[in-house]
Amino acid sequence: MAAPFLRILSQRRRAATLLPEAPTRAELEQIVRAAAGRPAPDDTAPWRLIATTRAQAPQLAAALSGLRSLPDIGDGSAPLKGKQLRRLAAFRGSLAFAMRGGMALALVFHPAEDAQLPRKRQRFEAHAVHTVLEAALCGAGWGVQWAPRESPDQEVLHDFYGLEEREEILGWLFIGRVPADEAREASSARRARVPLDFLD
Repeated sequence: MAAPFLRILSQRRRAATLLPEAPTRAELEQIVRAAAGRPAPDDTAPWRLIATTRAQAPQLAAALSGLRSLPDIGDGSAPLKGKQLRRLAAFRGSLAFAMRGGMALALVFHPAEDAQLPRKRQRFEAHAVHTVLEAALCGAGWGVQWAPRESPDQEVLHDFYGLEEREEILGWLFIGRVPADEAREASSARRARVPLDFLD
């Protein structure tokens, strides 16, 4: 295994803070292509990615809250009550979730109907991809946060992304620059204990 690849894996860690900056489309496509590797003949990857920018975070937050449009909070002259208040609270929580970094990559499970692998195995492989993508993005100098989250209305979220009925969102990779002080701290951190034992 090449030393640079081992170094990337050893330095990979979840970023505590993400600045609102994102890779260009060309850079992101290059990173994802490298992470996907070279497929075997007639092999269809059981996953795909859908990117949204930070500017689209309010719309994503609304979909995560089960809303088909941004909530109407009026002009502030009348107090919000009941359902309006609950929707606004859900939207604000989802907005805090969606506003991280400069870009959100939704990892979508896209099962192949004619694949030899059963659906359960395909889903497992699709879910495991986020670890490889995280390592590839970190190796390219980006901070990453992986975040699964349930939506109260999957139909609204599916419509927002334009998903097929058989597809499923497994979670999001939020991408952004890491603050300089946090990056320095990560590079100087002590090595973690290796969770490995040998049976004598």
